[in-house]
Amino acid sequence: MNAAIKALTLSSLLVVSASTIAYEEYLPPLPLSKYLSSLYLDHSVGLRTGTPTAQQNVEIDTKEVYLQKQFPRYNWGLMIPAVEVAVAQLNAGNENGYNYSIGPALSIPISGFGSKLRLTAHGKVHWLTKHTFSNETGNNTKRYGGPVQWTYAFGARYQFQKNTFAEYSWQHMSNGDRYETNPALETHNLAIGVNF
Repeated sequence: MNAAIKALTLSSLLVVSASTIAYEEYLPPLPLSKYLSSLYLDHSVGLRTGTPTAQQNVEIDTKEVYLQKQFPRYNWGLMIPAVEVAVAQLNAGNENGYNYSIGPALSIPISGFGSKLRLTAHGKVHWLTKHTFSNETGNNTKRYGGPVQWTYAFGARYQFQKNTFAEYSWQHMSNGDRYETNPALETHNLAIGVNF
């Protein structure tokens, strides 16, 4: 009896598989643009570069590679929650250090723009491999106090296609008075990236 049930189940599966394959062969090919728009792309990888909003005693810029993973909306309403991890290089004067960070992020699609425009925000905790920098002549020094820093940022992202975007954000970084010195760094940031 068991052998008969197994044989019947196996033959049913083979018939269903063969029917599905035969049906898919007659479907018209889907254009790439429609295929991409039908995908739910919940990962983003981007390159972000930043420059200070105000003049610093040491010339500073940042370059960052980041990865975001979006989560299902569930009961968040319009907000799309995500988590972001990043590796950045903080260049100051003639020195540079690395900056590793992780934290929550979210975006809110603006429906009037066909969901191509999103408001964005993120907050992260950072670990700086170097937190004291000097300029080329050594007469000016920028001290961030210690390796642990926090940031929060607000901005907007524009989706050129389903899988490509550009983003602007304003970001604040400080150590929250954890150390003796706490010079905030506020930056304008531009990013380009892809969704996959």
